[in-house]
Amino acid sequence: MDAKINFSSYSLDELYTCAESIDRDLYPQRAKEIDDIIRQKETECPEEINKTKQAGDKASKFDRLVASLIDLAIAVISLIPIFYFVGLDAFTEPTITFIGAVFFYGLLTTLIFHGYLLYYYGQTIGKHYMSIRIENLDGSKATLSTIYLKRMLPMQLIGFVPSVGQFISGIVNPLFIFGKQRRCLHDYVAKTKVSYTDT
Repeated sequence: MDAKINFSSYSLDELYTCAESIDRDLYPQRAKEIDDIIRQKETECPEEINKTKQAGDKASKFDRLVASLIDLAIAVISLIPIFYFVGLDAFTEPTITFIGAVFFYGLLTTLIFHGYLLYYYGQTIGKHYMSIRIENLDGSKATLSTIYLKRMLPMQLIGFVPSVGQFISGIVNPLFIFGKQRRCLHDYVAKTKVSYTDT
């Protein structure tokens, strides 16, 4: 029989590590105990949460989600001129020319909104707000070419493939974040990770 472990004496950082590494199929009760203690400590000691966010640590799923939602809102706002001048009907049966125009428009607006932060800090606006950045696996800041050509572009191109491609880029890609490495599919493709930063 496994010895009883007093997880309540663990710090939040230690608990997060335990929750991430434990075999939940083999030890379901222990995993539930760790999750319950984490929720309790986050409620009772919110100041301790910030102590766990050290520069270089992998970003949490929650912080990456918030950053993505901020960037999504910016992307939707950037599409308003297209909706206004072209209309929604153009999206129902798009031509190759229209798809190409939308693609380059998206590239242009990405560089306008995020280009400066991506180039100098490896961040989008959302990631900058959440103090996280895109890094190479060795912890160095990812370059703009790595971020766009290896990380963003493949998912954008796959997304143009009806059904299967959209399923991969829109659902499979973000679901990878729930793995032990906390990396999306595009992170594996580009050999990057998202970590906390001081900037």
